[in-house]
Amino acid sequence: MKPGNLLKACFCALFAGLAMASAEALAQNYTLAQQREANPFSALVGERRERRADRPRGEVERYVLAADNRAFLIESRSRTARVKFLCGPEDPRLGCSLDPAAPAPEIYLLTVTRGPRGDVIFKNADGVTYLRIASYGGATVYWPGDPAGSAASKSFGDDHAIELEAAEFETAARRAKFATAIVSALTGSPITFDLVAPAQEAGANASVLADAIVRTAIGVSAVAGDATGARILGERINRVAFEAGTAPSARFEDNALVIRYVPDRGIAGRMSSRAVERFLEESL
Repeated sequence: MKPGNLLKACFCALFAGLAMASAEALAQNYTLAQQREANPFSALVGERRERRADRPRGEVERYVLAADNRAFLIESRSRTARVKFLCGPEDPRLGCSLDPAAPAPEIYLLTVTRGPRGDVIFKNADGVTYLRIASYGGATVYWPGDPAGSAASKSFGDDHAIELEAAEFETAARRAKFATAIVSALTGSPITFDLVAPAQEAGANASVLADAIVRTAIGVSAVAGDATGARILGERINRVAFEAGTAPSARFEDNALVIRYVPDRGIAGRMSSRAVERFLEESL
């Protein structure tokens, strides 16, 4: 065979081999695509690997204030976080003092954003900053009721996931009595916290209802802290009623403030104290 023909034959063989390899690769990719389409779980696995950084961590971290050893917990959940400011001895916050047998500090659901210097900032739905963690690890916390920021550092603790504490219906009923006394004293008018709910079986979990009572008492008390607000509340309502529903909400019905909660949705099943306060401010 002539040298030119031999060289041409070699090139043809090479191109044929490359074409065959490409065809096999395309066939393999097509087969994998078919398998993923037939098995949605495989697609989810791929999605999860690509977005690993956005997955909920569920890691609970404890921080302690440098000034007085008050502590709070953070649980990061993807682009949101749960923060719980723990009760201390003689803590004046209503969530800590309303029910001496079972203190109920509020669990805040906050959004997580990045600051211009790499700081991690935790804000509520109103845009109020509760916590800022610097890129070097130091933290500044804005404790509820204290607008001045305080330095805090990471501590150690065997803390569980931040969820509502389990509570029986008796706990909710007890808190309703305490809330009635506190709110009535603040407004100067009798306002009864009334549990519009059927009798529950012994041991049934009423954690959302029990927490909703405390959050509502805090929201109402915040409005009643002003003399004008206390007077209007006393004139406008004589009862706070709680009822189960499909979404947390508040409304006025005759002379009652009706608070709706969702028994099986955890903190997402009740209005926050700020949400109750805002509803009253905008509706009264």
